[in-house]
Amino acid sequence: MSIGIILIGVFAVFMLAGVPIAIALSFSAIVTVLFSDSFTATAIIHRMIGSANSYTLLAIPFFILAAKLMNTGSITRRIFRAAAAWVGAIPGGLGHANVVASIIFSGMSGSAVADAGGLGQVEMQAMEEEGFDPEFSAAVTVASATVGPIIPPSVPMVVYGMMAEVSVGALFMGGFIPGLLLGFTTMVLIFFMSKKRNYPKHTFSIKEVFVSTKEALLSLLTPIIIIGGIWGGIFSPTEAAVVAVGYSFILSVLVYKELGLKAVWNELKSAAIDSATILFIITGAASFSWLVAMMGITNSIANWMITLTSNKYLILLFLNIVFLVLGMFMEALSVLTITVPFLIPLMSAYNIDPIHLGVVVVLNLMIGLATPPVGTSLFICARQAKIPIEKMYKAILPFLVPLLIVLFAITYFPQLVLWLPNMMM
Repeated sequence: MSIGIILIGVFAVFMLAGVPIAIALSFSAIVTVLFSDSFTATAIIHRMIGSANSYTLLAIPFFILAAKLMNTGSITRRIFRAAAAWVGAIPGGLGHANVVASIIFSGMSGSAVADAGGLGQVEMQAMEEEGFDPEFSAAVTVASATVGPIIPPSVPMVVYGMMAEVSVGALFMGGFIPGLLLGFTTMVLIFFMSKKRNYPKHTFSIKEVFVSTKEALLSLLTPIIIIGGIWGGIFSPTEAAVVAVGYSFILSVLVYKELGLKAVWNELKSAAIDSATILFIITGAASFSWLVAMMGITNSIANWMITLTSNKYLILLFLNIVFLVLGMFMEALSVLTITVPFLIPLMSAYNIDPIHLGVVVVLNLMIGLATPPVGTSLFICARQAKIPIEKMYKAILPFLVPLLIVLFAITYFPQLVLWLPNMMM
């Protein structure tokens, strides 16, 4: 246990010092090995290499690249224009289009930050030009971006699936209904807030619906191909990520001709950097979590929690609070790679379905991205909307209500998550 104290203590010191999470995880494991006779540096290196040697993880760089190609290749703009034509006549107009476009885009990218940083810029600019307040536009964008990693595909779910050794395809299916609920409840709030504030709406035009849908038709096929292919058993989630890249490349370069080869090369480099960062985190977390498990810390914590209560619903409430707070201060993939080993004995002890818990955990972390004071999506959208972060904090608060309602619903009504996976697998 003294070695365990060194591991946790060194990690805590690194985090308090502001050291990047990947370095903190890796170096805390290395320092611990130096003080231990039970573990060797070779074992740590093997764990790091072994964690990177994963077929499942191949999906991550491809989904990242697909999102970048879509954002720069006009695919997202076409989707937003079509969404605006479909729902723009509802009070709140482009606010609803923001949510619908994010739901569609989430079926291609799997990333909340990609949504907020790419499609979000298009959405906020259009909303402000229509007469929406900048802070309201930014808050809607942050809330709608939360849907990204819940509706399949999902980069965080890929990481959870690898760490918990559960089916990524089942996780993807489990997130579909909660993602639609998030979109619907957010649109209900937008409707009432827009009526109260007299925000503009579009005049419904059949011609605009036809023209914009025709213009975006090939783009709209992307999530159908990806999700349909996974659910139909045509390809695995990893293969779906490759298909997403190939299809996005064909549309952006050959069909729409919005991207040249130089732009594609720049996006390849950017995706490689982002992917390397994520892989560094995962390999560092693999060595850290392996040491934690080998020292018996995970089982000790699980046994301690079991002595506190045998009530599964209280444990779920506790886990919601923990992951919501962690999501506010830490990057989602870092949290998953560190904490999933602790969850495995708890799932067994309390008979919690790992697919159900995976979707609940990911939603908590995504809400954390939208929660003050440190939510990443808040800072991205505040910067793009050119508003003080304090205004962003105030504007996002009403939108946390529907997100938390859906979180409560899927936590205590697990069939909202499990119905589709059970039916289709």
